[in-house]
Amino acid sequence: LHAPVKLSVGTQNLTEATHAGRMLIVPNQTSSSILTLPTPKIGMSFQFTYGGIAADTVNTAISAGTGNSLFFLGGVYHLDIDNDTSAAVFSDNNSNELLTIINPQNYTVTCTGISATTWQLSGFVASATAPTIGD
Repeated sequence: LHAPVKLSVGTQNLTEATHAGRMLIVPNQTSSSILTLPTPKIGMSFQFTYGGIAADTVNTAISAGTGNSLFFLGGVYHLDIDNDTSAAVFSDNNSNELLTIINPQNYTVTCTGISATTWQLSGFVASATAPTIGD
């Protein structure tokens, strides 16, 4: 049994031992924050879910690393809460290392290691502004 982990507010580096294979509950943030993944391993996964009690007014980013050597494949589905539209948001599949979730109302994002350098993204983000996936 892998109990959920309620993350603390702010930027933090995640570890395989403490965070992998568990639901990671992300609270309302007090300032924009970055959650940095460890180096991927095949099959290692992290599931982020928003645990705030209202729409967040700041951004939360999930980082695969820096320097384009660790990056995301795939993307997430954006549900636009004020325009009743939806669309997929994709990585470029060769260097995008930062998923930024802008002023979320709800999200569940899963990052699964598929090689020693890549994370497969999946999930959804509900917010007024589409998330970005970039370098």
